[in-house]
Amino acid sequence: MTKSYWKKRWEKQVCGITKTRLRPGKNKDGLSYTVFLDCTHGFYRSPLKEWIKICPTYVPTCPICRTMFNPESI
Repeated sequence: MTKSYWKKRWEKQVCGITKTRLRPGKNKDGLSYTVFLDCTHGFYRSPLKEWIKICPTYVPTCPICRTMFNPESI
């Protein structure tokens, strides 16, 4: 995919938990700051991990559409 495609993708992506614009990049451990679930919703990694801890079900769900996902995939 072209660089302009990715630039446009990041311009409009907002974290569904923090409601802030997602930014590309990696932390000191080499993990991406952001996570895109199978349902295509994007989140920052650390707020999503907090969501998993307080998720009301045994299987974590997307905070936006409630689609189940594997917590080991993040």
